[in-house]
Amino acid sequence: MFGRSSKKRELEERIEELKRRIETLESEREALKRELAKERERGRKAKSELQEVEVLLKNAEKRVLTLENELERLKEKQSEHASFKDVVTLRDTSSLELLSKIGSVRSKRQDLLTIYMGPGERVADLERSGEMPVLGEDLEHLLSRIESDTGIVVFHDVGRIFMNTLVAVPPFPLDTSGWRVDTTFDTDPLERLILKDRTICILLSHAGETFIGVSNRDGFLEDTVVRSSVKEKHTKGGWSQKRFSRLREEDIRNHISKVAETFAEIIERWRDSTEIIIAGGEYNLIRDVLEAYHDLPQLVRGIDARIGKDKGTIDEIRAKVWSLRWYVLG
Repeated sequence: MFGRSSKKRELEERIEELKRRIETLESEREALKRELAKERERGRKAKSELQEVEVLLKNAEKRVLTLENELERLKEKQSEHASFKDVVTLRDTSSLELLSKIGSVRSKRQDLLTIYMGPGERVADLERSGEMPVLGEDLEHLLSRIESDTGIVVFHDVGRIFMNTLVAVPPFPLDTSGWRVDTTFDTDPLERLILKDRTICILLSHAGETFIGVSNRDGFLEDTVVRSSVKEKHTKGGWSQKRFSRLREEDIRNHISKVAETFAEIIERWRDSTEIIIAGGEYNLIRDVLEAYHDLPQLVRGIDARIGKDKGTIDEIRAKVWSLRWYVLG
């Protein structure tokens, strides 16, 4: 009897111990649940905050892109407003006098930059033996706006203390390119180009009147004017205008035929010594004529000269061909 009572107590104590163990485990489970719930809440908040940060980041990136585009637009607008201070055309003698003055400029520092760019070249195309001084966006933009089939020469005071930047467009293609920064400007290559005693053929064409001449720097060696009767332009409409236009076109074809014949005779006599053909006036009229002489260098120039009979008018054509166009950049 006493044995059964003792075993019962043991069982009851074991049950109580298990109950306490269960309570402890349940308490730990509830604590873990609460901790897990807190972690989930922190994770949810972190995810939400991450999403908010990503949205803010995207908005900031859009804003930066907008500001960059606005800055670029303002730079372009500023460049558009940049303009040449002056543009002048000077004859070869006047250009040589100006070059003499440019060449006489002296600086105590090596801050006088000279740039020679051949036809079609840009500043970025030049071979650099060192780092070229920064020209600035406005200056580079203005240089890119200068149209030239002969190249350009730039005289730029890096310090910008007293003189404007001068840009020269030579009358004939440059045979040199590069840059130099020194205490003086390098005017020698441009002076040599102007002073070179070259023989050129000038073809200045207009409907009914075309000038053909062979010249060196001192004057014409041979010249002539081909004249033909070409009807003036008709402004009235209707059938008469069409008929008149056909007749005018026929007159022009006849004139160009005479020009081609005369030009062939002259160029035959001077082909060996002719360095380049300079074409001006209504170039579309003589394009076909010049195709037969593709072996000779050709240059199309805007020669604003009247074709006349007197010597003064003829010399004016030669002088304009040898002239240089100068840009003054403030």
